[in-house]
Amino acid sequence: MGKRYFCDYCDRSFQDNLHNRKKHLNGVQHLRAKKAWYDLFRDAAAVLLEEQSKKPCRKFLQTGQCDFGFNCRFSHMTEEDLEKLNAQRKGDQRRKEQRSQLAQSRIGWRREQRG
Repeated sequence: MGKRYFCDYCDRSFQDNLHNRKKHLNGVQHLRAKKAWYDLFRDAAAVLLEEQSKKPCRKFLQTGQCDFGFNCRFSHMTEEDLEKLNAQRKGDQRRKEQRSQLAQSRIGWRREQRG
C-alpha cells in the first residue's frame, strides 16, 4: 500500500508519490481550500479594501447563493457586513494606537528613572 499523504487544507489523503502530490498541490480544490484557510486570518483592513473594490454579486444579493462561491469575482458582502468590517478595522486600529502609546510612555518612564 505504501505511504499516504494527508492534506490538512482539503481534509483528504492519497497515496504519496511525486506525481500524486504534485497533482494535488496544483489542483483547483486544494488551492481554493488553502486560500479559504488563509483568508480566515487576514486583517479587517485588507478584507475591507478588497471587498470595497469589487462590485456586488447580483445573483448572491437576489438568492443568497452563488454558484461560484469563493471563486466569484464579485462581492458577497452586504452593506451591513461592510459596516461591521469597517467597525472592526477601526477597533483594530484604535487598539494598535493604544499599544503604541503605552509602549512610548513606558520608554519615557524608563528614561526618567535612569536620568
